[in-house]
Amino acid sequence: MSVSGKQIEEVLQKFEENTEGILGCSIILAKEALILAESSQKFERLVIQWLSEKVLSLAKESLQQLMKEHTLMSVTIEEKEILIFLRPVAEDFYVVIIANKEENRGLLEHNIKQLLKELAPMLSLIQ
Repeated sequence: MSVSGKQIEEVLQKFEENTEGILGCSIILAKEALILAESSQKFERLVIQWLSEKVLSLAKESLQQLMKEHTLMSVTIEEKEILIFLRPVAEDFYVVIIANKEENRGLLEHNIKQLLKELAPMLSLIQ
């Protein structure tokens, strides 16, 4: 069974529409910081790619300096009004979620975990 980018984008759009406070989300191929799928056009594609590549690179380099064995589980950037979540969803794939900070963070995290469960099998078929 193969999965198309359109199917992944539909999952992201459903997540954005059904989850309060989500401003946008994308799937990034981490090796090349390329956007595989995105749910909205609210944010510049190149900015999301640049941000993801820089943040993931810095997080991985920091972990390498601190410990030999490590697994990057998440990166969260907190700004005055927004939160940016980077979460691994499958090998080499990360989901980037931009959310309004006013929403309940615990509920956001719960909804993100549900999204990851839905996306992981789809993305594992791409590898």
